[in-house]
Amino acid sequence: MHSVFGPTLEAQSVIVSEDPRFGHEYFLRSESLTVRLRWQSLLRGRLELGTLSLKKPSLNIVRNPDGDWNIASWLPRLSESAADGANNPRRVTFRRIEVDGGRINFKRGDEKLPFAFIGVAGTVETDLPGLWRIDLAAVPWRAAEIIQQAGTIHVAGHVGGTSSRLLPAALDLSWADASISDVLRLAQSYDHGIRGTMALQLNAQTQGESWILQGQAELRQLHRWDLPIRSDNPGLNLIAKMKVLPEASGVEVNEAMLEGPHSNARASGLISWNPPSRQRTSTSPATPSLQLSSAAVDLGDVLSWIRAFHSGVADDIFVNGTAGFEVTFTDWPPRLYSATITSPGAELTGRRLRLPVRLGQTAFHYEDERISLLPATLSFGATNTPAADSLKADVSPVRGRSERPSDTHITGNMNQVRDLIVTARELGWNISQGWDLTGPLRFDLHWRGQPVSWPTQPVGFVELGVAGAKGVDANAASLHVPFLNQPVQQIVGRVDWKPKQRHIALAAAEAFGAKWKGTLDRRESDEGWQFALSADRITSAELDRWLNPRWRQSFLYRMLPFLDSGGVATPIPENLRARGNISLDQFTLAPLVIRRLNGELDIEGRHIRLTSAEGQLYGGQVTGSIDANLQVSPRYEVTVGYDGVDLSSLSGVSSALNGLFGGLASGEAIFSTHGASRADLLASIECQGTVQARGVELSMIDLPSSLRDGVRRPGTSRFQRTSATFACDDRKLQFQDMVISGLGPEIDGEGTFNLDHTLDFQLHMIPDSPEAPRTASVSRDRLPPQDGEVYRLTGPLSAPEVTRIPASLHHRP
Repeated sequence: MHSVFGPTLEAQSVIVSEDPRFGHEYFLRSESLTVRLRWQSLLRGRLELGTLSLKKPSLNIVRNPDGDWNIASWLPRLSESAADGANNPRRVTFRRIEVDGGRINFKRGDEKLPFAFIGVAGTVETDLPGLWRIDLAAVPWRAAEIIQQAGTIHVAGHVGGTSSRLLPAALDLSWADASISDVLRLAQSYDHGIRGTMALQLNAQTQGESWILQGQAELRQLHRWDLPIRSDNPGLNLIAKMKVLPEASGVEVNEAMLEGPHSNARASGLISWNPPSRQRTSTSPATPSLQLSSAAVDLGDVLSWIRAFHSGVADDIFVNGTAGFEVTFTDWPPRLYSATITSPGAELTGRRLRLPVRLGQTAFHYEDERISLLPATLSFGATNTPAADSLKADVSPVRGRSERPSDTHITGNMNQVRDLIVTARELGWNISQGWDLTGPLRFDLHWRGQPVSWPTQPVGFVELGVAGAKGVDANAASLHVPFLNQPVQQIVGRVDWKPKQRHIALAAAEAFGAKWKGTLDRRESDEGWQFALSADRITSAELDRWLNPRWRQSFLYRMLPFLDSGGVATPIPENLRARGNISLDQFTLAPLVIRRLNGELDIEGRHIRLTSAEGQLYGGQVTGSIDANLQVSPRYEVTVGYDGVDLSSLSGVSSALNGLFGGLASGEAIFSTHGASRADLLASIECQGTVQARGVELSMIDLPSSLRDGVRRPGTSRFQRTSATFACDDRKLQFQDMVISGLGPEIDGEGTFNLDHTLDFQLHMIPDSPEAPRTASVSRDRLPPQDGEVYRLTGPLSAPEVTRIPASLHHRP
């Protein structure tokens, strides 16, 4: 075929077979191939090829186990000369190769590597035998990875053939418009969650069999993948001059510089990826290493890096100070061998920091798995702040795991521990985990045999609060925990860490409306805490105010509850385990008051049980248990026994019942209820039990006279004994099998008492019968007898109405 450029040859779907030494896949495959012939060669009677054009070619570059490259035989050798080409007329050579939309694959033997170049475009041409001039651009690609912004790599320069190990060579390489995440995916198939951009310029030249590399890499807008881009996101420049040693399988870093906005560091050394068993050449030192050092690193730059990769760091905090470091890496992959970091001090300030935070002079050293930290002091306040408001840390040298481990000592004495919590929070570390502690704090903690690690237990103590002349003063501590609605205040106590156990001595605290004291212990063999606590007085209203999760709901959710799709939060954490004795001087379950209550309390997450409870109830004794399951809708079950309760004192707690009853009551009962609000609890309450009373007095009615006359007679009624069974449901108290006896005819019956203090009873007065004496165990099934009358008491308890029921209408209410 002829054209204005000379004769050409064209072919479609071209495949060039591979040398069997490099596998059985094709060497080159192209959608089309065009070859232009040189006019001058035809006039001299020879066939010389000028330009070879490839459209959408795919090239496999293979290195076999012997270390040979498949492309070596296709490129001219450095030893060839122009004369060799002239004396070998059969040799076919190309002066110029043009590529459009190509792809370069790489193989190691039969294994195809996941990395490739796509979109290859440009030219490769030669003017001298064995020397190729390159001008190519390509996009890097990796199999099974989604690459969005890999950038474009451009290579320009000249190289020799691969059989001469590309010698001599001089190349300029640039990599522009690449995202850090895609670069990491290309290199490691994982981006490590880093975002940013990268630009690279590199000049590579051969020097003998070595390569001299000089270049610069620019990293910009570095940040974590889930954090937004900020104007102060850090950037980094790397300027380096290196020497690649192919025979030694290493890189000699002659001069490298890391530059930040206000910081810099230098690096030098040798990186070698020879396995330890491989014999090193004279060009490879016995212990290859890479050293990094910096005279001054601006801690403001460090804060920018923390802010870019750690969430929650406040925008308005600033740090002033510098640090210097020397770091040494060895082996490949790099392993930290030694590091020394020193700082003359630093100051942290911010709008939400009550006082400036100052770090004194410090020095950290690590070498061959040995760590040491010179005593470092963290203080809060001005430079003349007394040492009482500071923290000091000291870490002695630590050996490897098989030798004597470290010894870490931390002490502190703070007037306001919240300064430390707020400082950590401003830096994005929530060390309180929803707990908020305020007030004085003093501690002395020693980690013997291991580095500082919060999950491991130290030896030492922590003191909260300061006891005043009367036991507690304004210097006491305060603690707010996420599952309580209000903070625990006026805390004075001490926590002792001992080997395999913890001991808390609580001298004073105010919580649930009461003043507390006692001890708590935790041993390594125990599943939870063991405690002995006492308080002066607690009310059910205060318990509800502190524990009820509805108190923690926002005003909007209380007004528009349908917006709260998550339900009511549970008040107690699942992993809380505690068991012990609790003693209360007074417990008020309105309107009842129990004094000297003592019992065994068992807490298993949201399940709380009080067993073996004993107390005093209005002159009598009360025993029982409480089982509470504090789920989204809490459930309660109470079992109670009582003996000798003064009914006059008991009824005196209510203005509507005051003065209406007298006598002593005994019995037992079981109550159950559920709900997260007081209204829900009252609406769902159920109970059943028995009551027996002695010396009963009713001051609102003369009951025997009223029943005989069929109309209410004011006065006082007195009975020796009274018994009944009762149950409650639907906000009513129902009595059955009631028997009233003594000082007159016996009365039995049944009825309902409502929460609004109204009643509806049916009573039967049994005439005296010496032939058939009655006992207090008369069954209701025998009512009404043929010779008795049935009466109905209705209306308010303070003045009930009495009506006689005809025999034809006898029924239970």
